[in-house]
Formats: sequence, C-alpha cells, structure tokens
Amino acid sequence: MVDNPNPGAGLDLDRLSLSRRELLMGAGGVLLAGGLAACGGSGSSGSTGGGSAPAGTPKKGGNFRLGVTGGGAGDIVDGQSIVNKPDQARLIGSWETLLTYDEDYVLGTDGLAEEVDSSVPGQVDVRIRSGIEFHNGKTLTADDVIYSINRILDPKEGLFGAAGLGSVDPKNLKKMDANTVRVGLKQPDSTIPDQLGQYFNGIVPDGYERKNDLKWVGTGPYKIQSFSPGQQSVAVRNPNYWRPASEGPWFDQVTVTDFADAAAQVNALLGGQIDAITDLPFAQVDSAKSQGMEVLEGTGGGWLPICMAIDMDPFTDVRVRQAFRLMADRPALLEQALSGHGRVANDIFAPFDPCYSSDLPQREQDIDQAKSLLKAAGKEGMTVDLHTTNGAAGMVDSANVFAAQCKAAGVTVNVKNDPNYYGDQYLKLAFSVDFWGTRAFLPQVSLGSLPKPCPYNETHWPPKSGEGSDYVSLYQQALKETDPTKRCDIIHEMQKAEYDVGGYIIAFFNNLVDAHSPKVQGFKVSKATLNLDTFGHGFRTIWFA
Repeated sequence: MVDNPNPGAGLDLDRLSLSRRELLMGAGGVLLAGGLAACGGSGSSGSTGGGSAPAGTPKKGGNFRLGVTGGGAGDIVDGQSIVNKPDQARLIGSWETLLTYDEDYVLGTDGLAEEVDSSVPGQVDVRIRSGIEFHNGKTLTADDVIYSINRILDPKEGLFGAAGLGSVDPKNLKKMDANTVRVGLKQPDSTIPDQLGQYFNGIVPDGYERKNDLKWVGTGPYKIQSFSPGQQSVAVRNPNYWRPASEGPWFDQVTVTDFADAAAQVNALLGGQIDAITDLPFAQVDSAKSQGMEVLEGTGGGWLPICMAIDMDPFTDVRVRQAFRLMADRPALLEQALSGHGRVANDIFAPFDPCYSSDLPQREQDIDQAKSLLKAAGKEGMTVDLHTTNGAAGMVDSANVFAAQCKAAGVTVNVKNDPNYYGDQYLKLAFSVDFWGTRAFLPQVSLGSLPKPCPYNETHWPPKSGEGSDYVSLYQQALKETDPTKRCDIIHEMQKAEYDVGGYIIAFFNNLVDAHSPKVQGFKVSKATLNLDTFGHGFRTIWFA
C-alpha cells in the first residue's frame, strides 16, 4: 500500500514534520504523552486542489452515506484486519488504536493511550485512558490491550499487523495495573510506537473473534448494526462514546456502500444518492467541481505499484525486471493515468520518511536499453498478462497506459481487469497492480517486502541469492539501530537493492482525491494513509451543515 511535496513559504514543512516524527519515534528513548502530542504538526495542509476546511457549528443528526471503491463477496468487518477499502471504512468507524496520526502524518496521543513510553530499550509502557467503554458497556482495561496484541501476533489469525509487531514478545506482556501494560520486546525496535498507530492495529475486547458475539464490538464512535459483504453496512452513533460531546460524533447513522464501478459511484454522488465517495476518477475532478461537489485532495504518500513477482516467470530474470522498468514513461503515466494528480516516482516507496533516498538517479524511459535487456534474456517480443482491478483510482488506467508504452519495446501486455482480483489469486500473480497508502519506510517493509508473516508481499521479495538477499538482515539491523544517521545508512542500502533489482515499478506517487457533497462539513486535507481525511477520523469529525 511521496520528494518535496509542499515546501510552503520557503520552508520544507514536510521535513520539519518528519524531524519531529523522528524525535517521537526514535529508539533513543521517547515519551508520547498528551502534552507532547498537542504541539501539533507542520502547520501545512499540503493541499493541491480544492478541499474542505471545517466550517460552521457542528450539529447532530442525519445518515451519512459513503460510497467506497472496490469490495466484493470477500468483504470483512474486523477491528484488526482489512483486505480492501470498504473494509477500511468499516473498521475505522468502530475500532480505535492506542496512538493516532494527524493530518500531517505526525504520530500523537489522540487515541486510546494517554502515554506510550519507549525510553527503556527492549520495552514499551502503554497507559490507556480511564473510563473508556466498549460498545457493549465493558470498560477498556489493560487485559483488552494484552488480548489485542496477542491476537495480532497469533499466526493462526494471519493478521495484517503481525509482521510490524514481530519484535514484541507475546510471553512478555505484563499488566502493571488496570490501565498500564508493559510490552516486552525480543529486541530493540524503533518502530513499535508507529505500529501502535497503524489503523489496522485496533484494540478489541478480551475474547473478541470475528465470528463470535463480540464481532462488532469496539470503542469507536459508531456501532455496526448490519453488514452484507459486497454490498452495504450500517452503523449507528455510540451514545457512550468516550470523547467530550463537543468532539462528536455527529451523525445518527453511517451507511457504507460498495461500488465496483467508478462511473456508478460518481453518478450516485452527483444524483444525491450518497454524500461522499472515495477515489474520484482523476479525469473527473474538474467536472465534479463544476457540478457543485467539493473535491478533497492532498499531497499524499500513496502509490500504485506495478508488481513483478521475482520468483515467477518471466520475472525471475533480473534483466526482464530492469527492462520493464525502463519501458515506463513516468511523466506520461502520471499525466495519462492520474491527469497529473501526483508526482513522478523512482521505484522506491515512503518518500515522507527522513531516510528516503532522493539522490538515486531518476529512472527514465529507455526503449533501446529495454530491448537490449530482453534480447539478452531471450525474451524478445514476449507477451504477458497484467492483472488489475478498480480497487483504487488509477489502478486500471495505469495498467492500460503502461501496456501501451510497452508496445514500443515489442512487448505485448494484456490487461486483465478482474473484479475478483482480491480473491484467491491475490499475491499469487506474476504481474499485477496494487495500491498502498502513506507509511514510513520500515513499517511499510514489514507489510509488503518481507517473507511471511509479512501479509502482502506482491513481488515475493527479497531474492534468495545475489544482490538484495541480505535484505531481511538489514531490516533487522535497522530496527535495532538507535542512531538515526546509522539507521538511515542501513535503509539506504535496502533501498538501493530495491532500486537495482527489485520487483516494483513505482512510476508515481498519487494524491488521494475524494469528493463529497458541500453539505458535509469538517473534512481536512490530509497526508495520512486513508481516504477522506481518514474517513473523517472514523466519521467523528464531520457533520451535515
């Protein structure tokens, strides 16, 4: 699941924000507490077009109807797991994390924890707020935090966050008092606070399972009332929500509807059947604005990789992978697939990370060199299928544009647009398109670039021999390294291997572009991972005018 996006008034505010974030997360000893987090972010929205700012006085009432891209019969509702964007929208309204990210992607204590202390190497102390209740009336305690972490780590569950919390020792989770947990680590790990803020690491009640009586129970502002996979969910306002009444939630009800077709999604918004949509097609931004819709767009860290599985034919040969990277005309892909709503990228991810290797030579289209590499690999005039779906704006268009570009090298790419892409075949395809949101480098590696339990390794990276084969070892070294400069040196080595022999074609970093009716107020432009300002922070910070 983006190099200098918005300097603003001569200051590199992204770098300022990241420096602060590095301070908060560094393994040299951090204390995340309410007073510290209140210092705020960079002070810049990073807006690149349109967007809403909070206006008017919030008031209660109404059914907020959200149309979300993608989804299908495999939809789930789980406080600690997602597959697609409708799953994200349903999770984020009903479950909450210990730490949270703000609109500038700065980590802070606006979540269930009032303090997270990682100043002692090898342990993290978490103190949760008092008096928080789950939807069923049970009080949140340290036992629930311990259960939640153990469930994430349980290999039988196969959950999204297990890899990122791999340094946690499940046998060394200690309840210090009713509201405090000491999380023992197998090794020092500078990313644990970051992982506690990842939206999929929600806190669930002790005994929670996806199919038992607690299946829809969280602490979030909305309680799920009904759910039909591939179709719709309905959630109602939590009357005992823990935040002050002045902080929401405001809607009586939130209805999330799946849309497999972007045109139908846009028409539903324009026709008033829904109030907001994720992933407004980039080519329709001006049209939506002209018809009175508000467009929410920010310079984010998202990316739509074209994924080459390095252990599957024809991409087992690094020369083929290199050739395909050289077929990409990145500026043209950005313009034609995203209508310019993003920035050219260079086959490595996490540009908001302070260790992002911005000094690597920008890869450009070189058809002659691509042909030469394919000839040397015995793959001249080859044909290959490229699988995609309407899982995020630009996934299908980028596949089609790239396929057209490959013709210049004598390569035939057959685009397969499959509405069931995220079914059993997902992660088993040699050539595919996917989507990722904003994330720092090491947490992203834990989710998409390591062997199991890494959950979504589309390229089957790293290689078993040759350049890049020490990637896992380097990752472990980076986690343990307490010196930020030395940690960046290790990360640069990892990024260089991916740049040279990796399986990702990352042609651009896409903006998140969503749309909503002007009657919906409270959205902010955000650099965060999820659409629509993290879905209005779980639909809590938005309201009807």
